[in-house]
Amino acid sequence: MYGPTQLGFYVLGSTLAQIAKILGQFGLDNGLVRYVARYQAERDISRVRGTILLALGVGLGLSLILSGLMFFGAGFLTELLAGETSNRLSVEAVFRVFSLSIPLLTVMSVALWATQGFQTVKYATYVEHIALPLINLALVLFFYFLTAELIGAVTAYAISAAVCLILALFYLRQIFPELLDWEIKPRFETRALLSSSGPMLLASYAPVVNSWSVIAVLGVFASAKEVGIFNAASRTAVISSLVLVAFGNIFAPIASNLYTRGLLEDLGHLYKDVSRWVFTASLAIFLCTVLLARDVMVVFGDEFISSWPALVVLTGAELYNNSVGPEDRLLAMIGQHRVVVMATVGGAVAAFGGSMILIPLYGIWGATAATAGGIVLAQTTMIVVLWRAVNYWPYDRQFVKPLVSGLLAASLTFLAKSILPLPANGLLQLIIFGPCLLTCYGTALLVLGLSPSDKQLLKVLWRAVWPSKRGSG
Repeated sequence: MYGPTQLGFYVLGSTLAQIAKILGQFGLDNGLVRYVARYQAERDISRVRGTILLALGVGLGLSLILSGLMFFGAGFLTELLAGETSNRLSVEAVFRVFSLSIPLLTVMSVALWATQGFQTVKYATYVEHIALPLINLALVLFFYFLTAELIGAVTAYAISAAVCLILALFYLRQIFPELLDWEIKPRFETRALLSSSGPMLLASYAPVVNSWSVIAVLGVFASAKEVGIFNAASRTAVISSLVLVAFGNIFAPIASNLYTRGLLEDLGHLYKDVSRWVFTASLAIFLCTVLLARDVMVVFGDEFISSWPALVVLTGAELYNNSVGPEDRLLAMIGQHRVVVMATVGGAVAAFGGSMILIPLYGIWGATAATAGGIVLAQTTMIVVLWRAVNYWPYDRQFVKPLVSGLLAASLTFLAKSILPLPANGLLQLIIFGPCLLTCYGTALLVLGLSPSDKQLLKVLWRAVWPSKRGSG
């Protein structure tokens, strides 16, 4: 609706807000999950309450500081990232409104991570992956039809963050009623929480730097239009990682529990199963992207079609990232924080260095190569160290089934796409051939056979979709 140039300004502002949010969290996410799960298992309510209150307080304080820096530094940011733009005041206003969302997003995120320490991801899913994007989208449309233009979209971003902050705190209070019970004296294990959260700040921040620093460099050396086009490809490529996030969030507290109890063999089997499940789902998204890349990008507009090779490369890097499973969460839960930090920071540094060299020469294609290279380097380092440390490896013969199924489904879909005389309409192609590929893929997986753990997963998913079946099961 706004075109690639205004999208570019929006992306630059939201990127800075997200980077500030990560800094405001101070790496408390993994520490919260780890210690809330541990203290909850020990029925130590005082420590659970103290850990959550400490994390919320630290996140709020740091995010307010970062919000102020972005608000009052909007003029400098405009000059650095937007250059000689004709609507300087409008771009400054964009950065200032985005700055207001930083405390809202930070506290919301910390609260949702706290809920995951109770071994449930449904609240984080409801708020961050459903409510936040839907409210934001609805408000963007509302302000667009009011002709509020770009500033309306930015305002929608801030309002949706405020609403979801309220939801996050409500759910946290619901899952842990003792949070506001002032009769329970909180015990603040500050050293324990910050000793793990401090290093994990770098680990949490580094993947963000890997992708978003590339966008910032692209904003300095290229135009806002190229930023918007690259962002459309890179954000679309990350869709497959939602599967990894979903499994990783619930895997972390379970991994911490199994490791604490000394059940290392069970933990290794669980890690292998989760890695295969994530890869199986991500492969379907990757194949759809490869076969329909041009059709995906044309949905954004004709000016975005040229970036379809970038979409394929970045989705391939995300597929590799997903294939190794939640190895970063596993390393963090078993106390290997330094490994995660070194690997993720190394990947981020490689991506940033590569972008500084390649973007001035190749523009979007340099940004694509730098981003993909950083992802591959970080994940390869962590999986090698994990194997050497505890002899865990994500891959086994079970990976052959999704690979064979995917190859067969992709071949049949490509054949159908070549034969059927359909108009070159991107959305129509997606609607027809996307489900076609997924149906062939799922059918092939069933024909090749499911493992006992696969059947157990499907049974749980079925019960989640149809909860009324539990009573008769």
